[in-house]
Amino acid sequence: MITHFVQTHLDIIVFFIALLAERFFPLVSWYHPNTFLSIIFAALGERLYNRSNPTSYQYLASTLAFTLTVLVIVILVVLFLEFAFYPELLNGLILYLLLSSRLQEKKSLRIARLIKQNQKAIAKELLSSLVARDVSRLSSPGICKATMESLVLQSARHYFAVIFFYLIGGPISAIVYRLLTLIHQSWRKKQQPNSPFLKPIAKLLFVLEWLPTRLVAITIAATNASKHSIHYIKYYGRHFYQTNTGWLLSVTSAALHVQLGGPALYQGERYNKMRVGTERLPTADDIPVLVNRLNQAKAFWLLSIVAIEIATLLLVN
Repeated sequence: MITHFVQTHLDIIVFFIALLAERFFPLVSWYHPNTFLSIIFAALGERLYNRSNPTSYQYLASTLAFTLTVLVIVILVVLFLEFAFYPELLNGLILYLLLSSRLQEKKSLRIARLIKQNQKAIAKELLSSLVARDVSRLSSPGICKATMESLVLQSARHYFAVIFFYLIGGPISAIVYRLLTLIHQSWRKKQQPNSPFLKPIAKLLFVLEWLPTRLVAITIAATNASKHSIHYIKYYGRHFYQTNTGWLLSVTSAALHVQLGGPALYQGERYNKMRVGTERLPTADDIPVLVNRLNQAKAFWLLSIVAIEIATLLLVN
């Protein structure tokens, strides 16, 4: 009976095991496959990018680069899956490798401790590995703000969105999405946010992330200050330079009653981004609160998936 149940529902069992493994046994970044791929993608971007090239050439070069790169990797994975004896187990391993949130949480909590100990230099060095912006001139509230923004954005994209695409289209769609985020993240570290070279992949990711980021935002808003969050989304989120990001920052600002957003330096150039919220600046104590909010959102998604699975079983039977 138990053996039959496991064989029948092996895919969903492996799915939950992958989530638990990422939570309690995350891979260290220095031997994670994403680190190796990021180095390759960054070298590819440096090889292709030339600021003096025409805009149309940069559009074409970046589009061909990320399309062919993703296509080659996906073909190799598909061929490998075709010869797998238990493809469900391999799918679980793929999901485990694609998810990335626990290490981000640990680094964010460590930054909060460093701020409390007045070790801003070490906190900035740790923060620089998480963001593409220049952190050398940030004050303590600025470090906390950048940490919180990175935490909520990366959690939405590297955890919730990966789960969304995995459930909707299987491991291949999740791989495609995660590769695109890795390529974009690798390229933007050495380029301006408004670089023509980044626009094709940025626009594609905006379309792909439109629904999952809003689902995450709604989940965070549902945990606390729902009316306040809706007001912030209407007032800030819809008018932010990137509405997906605007929604996430708006609900986070409303839930924690802190100010997020604002000007940022990239490659020595200042970008005047919209400030979200009019309340106090964040402190180190707000970072653990945000981690708890995100964990509540993860628990809600987990319970929702379980409920949907049970409802599906009842309807089938």
